Amino acid sequence: MKKRLLTSTIIVLTVALAICAKFLPYTIGDYIFDFFVLCLTMVAAFEMCNLLDNLNKPVNRVLAFAYPIFNYLVCMICLKYLKLYYVLPIQLLGLVIYFVVVLCGELALKQSNAKTKFKISLNTILACIYPSLLFGCFTIINHAEAFFNYKNISIAFILMVIAITFLTDTLAYCFGLLLRGPKLAPKISPNKHVSGAIGGVLGGIGGAMLVYALIYNVNSLQAFLIQNGIAWWHFLLVGLIGSILCQAGDLFESFIKRRAQVKDSGNILPGHGGMLDRIDAMIFNVFYLYIILLLI
Repeated sequence: MKKRLLTSTIIVLTVALAICAKFLPYTIGDYIFDFFVLCLTMVAAFEMCNLLDNLNKPVNRVLAFAYPIFNYLVCMICLKYLKLYYVLPIQLLGLVIYFVVVLCGELALKQSNAKTKFKISLNTILACIYPSLLFGCFTIINHAEAFFNYKNISIAFILMVIAITFLTDTLAYCFGLLLRGPKLAPKISPNKHVSGAIGGVLGGIGGAMLVYALIYNVNSLQAFLIQNGIAWWHFLLVGLIGSILCQAGDLFESFIKRRAQVKDSGNILPGHGGMLDRIDAMIFNVFYLYIILLLI
């Protein structure tokens, strides 16, 4: 318990420092936050490769581990030269190109037949999509000011991701522990209850509304809300859907671990398991908030 508490404290402080760094001058903090997210993504990608290996789905570990860097460079080029709505298509095109590179690299080897090499390439791309491509969308969120002429808009979206995810997880755990009741998905995660899922939804909505209350008192962000016709109920809806996606992400990773017959994705975080275990609920939520940016 002490080990888990200590790790939790370190995680919270590290995330807080990464966010506070964004207030440094000359966009230095933006790149510090990029580096922070990139490190998380690469560790999670490594753990995903291990899970796929346990599922007898071999991957090209080097290229799967390198993809977060490739995706980051693609995002940075898009940020410099393109409008926001071009970024996702370019990312997907980059993924296709990366698949071709992986396949060519596998075909150049002589260890196995073409069919096996194609499967390895496909497994590698799956590891690139989840978690690297989805979680890597944090890069676009982190540089939202490049597309919106509103100060601190990126911090608002980062806080939205974190608040929805954290309060969803916290209230889901508390409600499930106190109320219990019917199991939510007993074959995937036997410790999760329907009551916990309901609590998680309330937590996600609460997190979104807290961010709304916060940014409504910041002049530049208040102008952003008014000029784009964004009302409080939009935040409520974002929190509702975001919470559902958080819980779906948690269940998705639990499903993979159960199939792989492991308890945790790794052991890099004492008392908490692996990095993927910590960001699983956030992965789909990051991509969701990225889509919200596109819609705006």
